[in-house]
Amino acid sequence: MPVRSPKWPFTQAAIENSPDEWGGVYVLWRGETILFIGSAPDVGRSIKEDLLAHLHGDRGPCTREATHYGWELSQDPKQRELELLKEYVSRHRSYPRCNEKR
Repeated sequence: MPVRSPKWPFTQAAIENSPDEWGGVYVLWRGETILFIGSAPDVGRSIKEDLLAHLHGDRGPCTREATHYGWELSQDPKQRELELLKEYVSRHRSYPRCNEKR
């Protein structure tokens, strides 16, 4: 099942409204193409912090190409990330482009 979220513009202003809490997954798109599926761990970084790091290029140039993002909270973010990646691979026979480079 895809991430349960609207697609938001991948901009500083939109990201400021993202959850400032731990425990969730997020997806980065370029147009209609998923570039990256990631998670904010239970302890450490928030969804907002992760998204801002991608926006500012702290996670490499690939995810800076994103035009939109979505997120959902999860009690087990790493497991949910793996579910989303497995679903993606089963449909496309490869990982999202920016997940492959990590």
